[in-house]
Amino acid sequence: MKLKKTFLILVLLVPILSSGQGVSILPSELDESILGSWVDAQKEVVLIIARDYIVVKNELFYYNDIVKEKEVLNVIGVNNDNIKYFSLSIIDTAKINLDEGYAISGLTKVKANGLKKIPEILQGNWYGSEDRISVLDDSVVYLGEPYRLVYGISANGINYSLILYKEGEYYYSHNFINDEGHFLSMGFLMIDALKKESFFKKHSTSLISLGIVLFLIVSYFLFRWKMAITAKKEAAKRKFMEMQLKSIRSQMNPHFLFNALSAIQNLINRGDSDKANHYLTEFSQLMRLTLDKSEKGLVLLHEEIDSIRKYLELEKLRLSFDYEIEISPDLDIHQIEIPAMLIQPFVENAIIHGLKEKEGDKKLSVEFKIVDEKLTCLIRDNGVGIDTSQPKTNMGVKRKKYGLKLAQDRIDLINESYKTDAKINITNISRQNKEDTGTLVEILMPLRY
Repeated sequence: MKLKKTFLILVLLVPILSSGQGVSILPSELDESILGSWVDAQKEVVLIIARDYIVVKNELFYYNDIVKEKEVLNVIGVNNDNIKYFSLSIIDTAKINLDEGYAISGLTKVKANGLKKIPEILQGNWYGSEDRISVLDDSVVYLGEPYRLVYGISANGINYSLILYKEGEYYYSHNFINDEGHFLSMGFLMIDALKKESFFKKHSTSLISLGIVLFLIVSYFLFRWKMAITAKKEAAKRKFMEMQLKSIRSQMNPHFLFNALSAIQNLINRGDSDKANHYLTEFSQLMRLTLDKSEKGLVLLHEEIDSIRKYLELEKLRLSFDYEIEISPDLDIHQIEIPAMLIQPFVENAIIHGLKEKEGDKKLSVEFKIVDEKLTCLIRDNGVGIDTSQPKTNMGVKRKKYGLKLAQDRIDLINESYKTDAKINITNISRQNKEDTGTLVEILMPLRY
């Protein structure tokens, strides 16, 4: 190995010795003006010249020989088994050319003074596959041994070159940043580079503790929020049930019960037992359906339609009028649900406050269809109209207003409970066409709850 090394040195020295014009000098004889750091056009440190060592493109060498030939220095640098031959052409005190034989680089001297401390951006822990180092402000610690900073430089404030010293040896170190992270190369390690400790790794213990605290705080407030939502739902449910009971009392009012039973009794007194039995059966079924629905928030549409039909048949016993129930073919009445007993109060209002006071033909229609992705129920009568309807007693006025308010309250409660946008629109038909009379009630409900 020594013979090979000597042979390579002799080969490199042949051009110099053959010229006969070069003069060997010692590192201590180097001109003060060329000592320091030199950068290329990209502001990257390419050359660091000191009396004890020289750094060329991130490699540190010790001087083996320096031959000065006019304004050119021919240098042979060695570091372990590495040998490097290059020339330095001095143009002036601020410019120099580095000739490596295969490439020539024009360099400019860095005017900044060397660093006295390692910058904060480099301080901290750095990790390799098996190695770990700690960078302090004045040294680098590896396996408990410090490598002291003797020189540092940066031309751009991002990339730094450091010269470290330990037990008579100099080591070169530099950092670089790419898409994969921030790395640091150490001359005393065999690996290419170490990666800087991430923020999360550095503060892992604190972050885990903070995460646990935040989790507990969030869990506490989520628990409180869930309890508040549950309490609100329970309150809404209780209110909903109370509204349903009020709706039952509104529908199955004493006047209706008395009138229906009186009409059935009249059929019995006339000896029309078959008809009386039929309507008595209808009445009992309506009572059962109403009581069954009182326990439910939602019922199938066909159940609501059955209740309305039985109610209308019973009302026809005491008041002569024609009615029809229209169902759009695209409605699946056995799948669609609606709030229980929502429609019947409007049908009752149409009969009591609309048709009852009208002379001549009396007609009522109830229509179910889909409009703009909403279930729409239209209740239309040709009675005297909502504006001209005059209840005979103050109780009738109060009952009419109470019934409408009750229906609107139920709609508001349904919207709050099921997060829907159901609504009721009441229109006086005579306002739109003076030749027609009556009232149109439009109930808009979602197709799904």
